[in-house]
Amino acid sequence: MNANPREFYEKGNKRFFAAELRADGTFGAKEYHEGIMEISIEWSSETTNISADDNPRYVQLNAPLLGEGSVKFASLPLHIYTKFFDTRIDGNGAVVVKSRAKAKEVAFGFSTTHGDGTESMYTLYCAVFKIPALETTSFDGQAIRDITLNVNVYPYEVKDAGGKVVDTISYSLLNSREANWDAAQDSIYIPDADL
Repeated sequence: MNANPREFYEKGNKRFFAAELRADGTFGAKEYHEGIMEISIEWSSETTNISADDNPRYVQLNAPLLGEGSVKFASLPLHIYTKFFDTRIDGNGAVVVKSRAKAKEVAFGFSTTHGDGTESMYTLYCAVFKIPALETTSFDGQAIRDITLNVNVYPYEVKDAGGKVVDTISYSLLNSREANWDAAQDSIYIPDADL
């Protein structure tokens, strides 16, 4: 039996990226950030069964797929705060965390390497990160403080050139063997886009 190594394991997270999700549904510049350690997202969706003609599953309606989890970094530069959270840099260079504004929506993703040498890029299109806990401690010089961000992931509406919604998605997975990999790195990947 010929097995595909990609089905058995993948190694390492790398090339974490994020981009602002604008109010019109388009994305800002895709920025890469080193230091990703771990990503964990749990997905949930409710299914409602509607009975008819003595069939308890005559119609099945699925609620949108929602994600909740965390992203752990070895480090998080101050400028990244303005990417994930409703913050600003003041005239003295201080990061100012606001209290009353709408949460910032972003797309984010990362790549993994498979056993066969190919890479896969995961893109999550509509996420809201929560400000990390304000905690710190002294270390003995042998460890670092990691930074864990909790995140909620929501569906994203893909629209055609005329603005009509053609699909509602939660994330995509693109493999370097099956796609124009280099072109897909330039901006947030939109399903069925010309690469």
